[in-house]
Amino acid sequence: MLNKSIAYRLSIYISLAVISVFIAFIIISFLFNFGIIKENIEYKAKNTSIEVNSRVRQYVVTTQEVTKNMSGQIIFYDKKNAVRPYVQSILKKYPFINAIHINLDSVVDVNYHNFYAFSQADSVHVIEKNEPFVTCVNEDSVFQHMLNTPNVFWSDPIVCSRNKHIVVSYFAPVYETVDGEKKRVGEVICELSLLELNESLNKMKVGEDGYSVLLSRNGLYLTHPRKEWIMKRNVYNLPKDVVNIDKSRLSDLLSGQATGMVIARPEQLNYQKSWVSVSRIEETGWVVLMVVPYSELFEPLYLPLLKMLFFAVLGILVVYILITYISNRQIQPLSSLTSQLKRFSDISGEAYEGDDSLNEIKQVSESLDLIKTWYEKNKLNTKNNEKLDRIKHDDIFQAAEIQQSLIKSEYPAFPDIKAVDLYSSYKPARIVSGDLFDYFFRDEKRLVFTNGDVSGKGVPAAFFMSVAQTIIKTVAANLNFKKSSAIVREVNEQLYSNNVHQFFLTLFLGILNIKNGKLKYCNAAHTTAYVLKADGKLDRLADSHGLPLGLYREKDYEEGVYQLEEGDSIIVYTDGVTELQDENNMQYGTYRLEENLKSLSGLKPKEMVRRLEKSLKQFIGDTDQIDDITILILKYYGYKKDR
Repeated sequence: MLNKSIAYRLSIYISLAVISVFIAFIIISFLFNFGIIKENIEYKAKNTSIEVNSRVRQYVVTTQEVTKNMSGQIIFYDKKNAVRPYVQSILKKYPFINAIHINLDSVVDVNYHNFYAFSQADSVHVIEKNEPFVTCVNEDSVFQHMLNTPNVFWSDPIVCSRNKHIVVSYFAPVYETVDGEKKRVGEVICELSLLELNESLNKMKVGEDGYSVLLSRNGLYLTHPRKEWIMKRNVYNLPKDVVNIDKSRLSDLLSGQATGMVIARPEQLNYQKSWVSVSRIEETGWVVLMVVPYSELFEPLYLPLLKMLFFAVLGILVVYILITYISNRQIQPLSSLTSQLKRFSDISGEAYEGDDSLNEIKQVSESLDLIKTWYEKNKLNTKNNEKLDRIKHDDIFQAAEIQQSLIKSEYPAFPDIKAVDLYSSYKPARIVSGDLFDYFFRDEKRLVFTNGDVSGKGVPAAFFMSVAQTIIKTVAANLNFKKSSAIVREVNEQLYSNNVHQFFLTLFLGILNIKNGKLKYCNAAHTTAYVLKADGKLDRLADSHGLPLGLYREKDYEEGVYQLEEGDSIIVYTDGVTELQDENNMQYGTYRLEENLKSLSGLKPKEMVRRLEKSLKQFIGDTDQIDDITILILKYYGYKKDR
């Protein structure tokens, strides 16, 4: 080495120094990027696990909501002889519901007390009886436990003998007010087909070769790509060459007492090392396992690693050649630096538009200008996005202000009319509301007043409410519709024609003749209205005159009549009052409302509303209001000409 020329030795020394630094940089960069890539891979895998969990919860939550809604509405539909189309529409809409059982006690005055509905050969069958059915569900030992529980309940899985489907049943009791007391009078049971759920999960793509598994609370396979394993294999009995983990740790993961992931070598993937994500379905206690091969997870890392090694070797060769060349040719500075910087500036997406100058300093300056331009453009885009977010936020509050402008708030409502006085309370649960109320004279003696509740929440329900309120007022102002039932029927027709989102409206519409105190009203599946007599007695206007508005065309509605006396008060409200919940999830309820109303005898409407608001506030405490609340109270003083 010492006998070599200075140029040779200089090229060797410089090359070794540069190459050493280059290799060290590559190693540090690789270790740093490896950690980031690994975190991103696990994050992506967890997101896929969340998707699988959401798919299962979609089936579970939908089954729960359908069962609960049926338990709350089945007596109403039974009395209207509308159970058959009701359950048929549900089974057609939700094919994963295997069957529906409805059992009502004989104390309930309905057409039929027992229903059994199921799908078979692309058709829906509904059987009606007044005696219990013998099915795969009520033959199971779990059925008696479901009947004896006071709350909603998910059963363990069973094999249904009717169609060999593996099903789990969700149970919800039916309550009815009997002699002023809310009593349990039956139950609704919906069967969720795990066969449908299994097919749905198997269609979900978990990477290339991954798959998802649903386990029961006891570790039994409820779904699996291999159908022959379902209900026959248990995760606790897997051999150690599949899951090498002690049973206490496995039990903690499956019971939700611990979190994380498990390394397994499943038979399904030919014992490949795999990443297993564990999550729980809180409603049922089931466990979702999402299995992805390690080779698939880290495949995105292999190609960059090979590229890095390739370019490292190539870079070392290039550096050695360049150093040797520079040493022999007295070094040509910045040439490599400027070319690399120009390529980096192209990342911004801006084409290099500088001239073909050989001045390296000028090329560096122009490349930096391109990078600066890209940075400023990106900064401007960020500001524009923030501005759009603020505009959307402002739009929602403007929608709330517009809705509030439609709500009457000036009292007394009719200062020149002494025969009646009224007052209202309107409290949305969110920024906008789906409740409505209104009052106006359609002529000099007939006062129209309404109270309604739109299904759903948020901005869509609020828009539907505004449309409904406008239609109601327009139709009620038309004197050709003489009866309240005729007005409601026309409103139903118009709402049905404009109901693209399948909302529905429950409505109480009353027409009061202020000269003689005769009240004609129509209740379309709305809450029970009350008449507080002057002597403190409370009458219930409990009749329901038809289905909710906006769902079915050409439905007829009936009309009720009530004679008001001087000093009588009419109270209408939405279900946000009786369904208001305190911190213990107890509802305000009909009984508490009726007792409070009896104590309001002799008061003016404004004071009555204020006292009801105070009672609701004391009941709810610091708990958030979950539903819109609307109260309207009208008091009749009698009509006298000298007034």
